[in-house]
This record gives sequence, structure tokens and C-alpha cells, in this order.
Amino acid sequence: MILSNRFGWLLGLSTMLFTSCIEETETDLDQSITRDNLIMEEYISSNNINATKAQAGFYYEKTEEKPDAAQFVNADYIGIYYEIKTIDGQLIDSYLDESKEPKYFNYSQDGLWPIAITYAAGLAREGEEMMLYTPSYLAFGNYGYEQLILPASNLVIQLKFVKKYTEEELQQREEQLIQDFIEENELEGFEEVADGVYFRSVEVGDETKTESKLGSNVSFDFELFELGAAAPAFESYTSNQPTTISIGSSGLTFLNEGLKGVLPDEKIEVLATSFASYVNSIQILPEAIRADLVERGEQIDLVRPFTPVWFKAEILAVQ
Repeated sequence: MILSNRFGWLLGLSTMLFTSCIEETETDLDQSITRDNLIMEEYISSNNINATKAQAGFYYEKTEEKPDAAQFVNADYIGIYYEIKTIDGQLIDSYLDESKEPKYFNYSQDGLWPIAITYAAGLAREGEEMMLYTPSYLAFGNYGYEQLILPASNLVIQLKFVKKYTEEELQQREEQLIQDFIEENELEGFEEVADGVYFRSVEVGDETKTESKLGSNVSFDFELFELGAAAPAFESYTSNQPTTISIGSSGLTFLNEGLKGVLPDEKIEVLATSFASYVNSIQILPEAIRADLVERGEQIDLVRPFTPVWFKAEILAVQ
């Protein structure tokens, strides 16, 4: 399979520590851990905070307990509200408005950054609220972003763990988002060709040629949008280099299904849930830093998790 560099980001589905942003020598890391631990110990003591130190290195304080509620376990889908500040009180991000839907993440080693929130989920139950006091080595490390995040920032994170969601619930949520998008924009001709994958042909192709099938190599120019976004997240034509995939081998359901039965010169569109496209995309908080991390070369998806995509392509060749 041949992929353009930009489109290849969709296949870079797992990273944990964003090594190029927080990479340190072993000695530097040890020094950072020692420094941050001392700072956090002093912060907890001087502010008379009644917090427990977790084995991972952060402190936590449950401000709302639900002892009879379900505990989170590995691979759960979790919804949260949160606020992230530095220990000096600088606001980094706030998402506490419960009139909005929560932010979702998969409880796994590569499900959410900063990692301290993931670790905290292992200590929480549905509906519980928690304060985290987090050393930088479990937060953003030596990563910095404009004036919003300074390197080596130690954090105070307010969390509300809403509930756990099933995969079916989140799939249905995204399918409803797609149906609403089709209706609101009066888009005609979309048909569901696989679970969470909706296809339409916009312009007919060359019917004298053979249509694609499983195993065919399909070359195309494309744009890929997050659903409702004004600008594409990926554009193959920016480098004047078409993308080629082998149907069935792309690793992306929406491509394997959406590119079956197409002809050269045909223009197509595919709407797809994240579960049919980039289900393993990591949740990044705050969202504002995702594009910056990608630009720095981190192997993460530019497209956000739990967000449907809109794929537009012109088929150049089928072999």
C-alpha cells in the first residue's frame, strides 16, 4: 500500500508520551521527577490540602464520592468534565459546562493526554469528582505552547467522571450526528454500505473501465474533513501526489468499504463514524494543542477522536 505523507497520519494511531516533545535523557528525567515531587510536596503542605499520593506520583482528593457506583476498568469509554490550571493559578483549559456533552476517552494507556487523568480514572467511579495535583512529568513534561502551556508546568486538575459508555452508545451517537448533518445540509444519495459508513457517487466515472473490488489498487486525490469543519484536515493534492491504497489492506474501514465498486474519473463522498475510521485517535486536552503536536512530528491523528469524518475523493486510476 502506498500512502501520501499527509494521509498516512490516519494510520499513526498510537503514541503515548509524545517523545519528541518531552524527550529527556535518563538523568534529566530523574532530575525532573525529583524536582517536581519536591515542588508538589511543598504545594500540598503549604496549602493544607488533604490529598492522597497515588503510586504513579500525583496527588488526588475526592470532592464527591459515589461508593456504590460502578468503577472504571480497562478499555471503558469514559465521559468527563474538567478544568486544568497550573499550581500558580494560570488557566490552561476549562470544560465544566454540563449543558454540553462531556469529552470522551478510552481508558487505556494511549487514550488521553495528559496521562495523569487516565491514571486518575483507575481510582474513580461513575459520578465522582476529584482534584488532581499533578507533577509535570505526568502532565505536559517539557512541552510548551505559546503562553498557554509553559515547559515543566505542574498542574491542578478538576475532574468530574460522568459515566462509562458502551461502544454501541457512542457509535449510535456518531451515526445520529451523521444523519443530522445529511438532513441539515440537504445532502441526497447517501447509502449505508457498512456499519457507520455512508457512500454517495457525486459524478459518474468511466464506465468503459473496470470498477474496483477487494484487492484492487485505487489511486485518488482527496480531502478529509471533520464533520462540519470548514477546512479539510488532510489534502492530498497539496503535494501534487495522489494517494494509492489496496482495498482491504488500508487498515481503515471507511476506505476499504467506500472505495469498492468505483470507476476511474468518478467523484465520491463518504461519511463515516470514528469507529469506521480512526477509532484509536488519542484524546488531547486542551484541543488547541493537537495541531501543534502534529506539526512538531508527533505520531498522533490530526482528526479528533469520537468525531465523524467527511471524505471527498476523485478516483484517478483502478488497477
